[in-house]
Amino acid sequence: MSAVIDLALPVFAIIAAGLAAGRFKLMTGGEAQALNKFVFRFAMPAALFGLTAGTAPPGAVDISLALSYGVAAFAAIFGGYFLSQLLFPLTKEEAGAHGFASTLGNAVFLGLPIALTIEGWGRPFVVLMLVEGIFVIAIGAALMTPRTNTTTLSKRAVKLITDPFRNPLVAGASAGFLFSTLGLSLTGPLESFFDILGRAAGPTALFSLGLFLATHQFPAVGAVAGRVASIVAIKMVALPFIALGVAHILGLSDPAYFGALALFVFVPCAVGSFIMASQYDLYQTEIAAAISVTTLLSVLTITGVLILFA
Repeated sequence: MSAVIDLALPVFAIIAAGLAAGRFKLMTGGEAQALNKFVFRFAMPAALFGLTAGTAPPGAVDISLALSYGVAAFAAIFGGYFLSQLLFPLTKEEAGAHGFASTLGNAVFLGLPIALTIEGWGRPFVVLMLVEGIFVIAIGAALMTPRTNTTTLSKRAVKLITDPFRNPLVAGASAGFLFSTLGLSLTGPLESFFDILGRAAGPTALFSLGLFLATHQFPAVGAVAGRVASIVAIKMVALPFIALGVAHILGLSDPAYFGALALFVFVPCAVGSFIMASQYDLYQTEIAAAISVTTLLSVLTITGVLILFA
């Protein structure tokens, strides 16, 4: 238990430090955005490249891991899409945002900084991020795009394939796996560069998450309680249950891989789902409320994952 406390306490303490910086007006929301850009565009891609470039190319266990999450994510995003239309008076685009928020987790700013501190969890966590970055984001964008869009089917298909690789995180991890597959290795100053820049990602991401929570105005949950409850139930209960169940059926026995999967599916709703929905000007209130609720719940879920698997 003491080892779990030694790991979990600093993580939530850094988030609390960012929260305090925002509450006491020591830093602003604009500075939170600047920190987020640094993490998203520079530090985290460097960390992902350095991690994947120094490991073996994906193998059979990685495929089982990817399938475990992929099946669950597919069920969550389309389950949320169709179920929300049955329960609430939503447009198809709003239902798409509902399903997307029910699936996309805060892997970048909360999950990965934790995974990188636990031996063996970093690589499988990155594999899961690639699955999410390539498939979940592409499906979410397709479901939220207005049906009146005049773009041809072929152009939309190409966009679905190419857009994920414009994401710096997907690009960094993919480039690292390619680097490893080609038999290349990081040495000398190049290795030091990715190591130093990558080490800044974790604490900066956690601090900026706390700062974001302190400086962002979240709506009253009561006004959208039913929709928020649906998102929370899918993201924090159904998605983990399906993912861990499929992993068990597939015989995923490596404890590091199973632990990384558990951490990945129990992180809260992603801030990225709010940002992406905002681009389409829909469902922001519900998603912002879901982020606040699941972030509070994640204190319990993440601590539980660390107790059981770390």
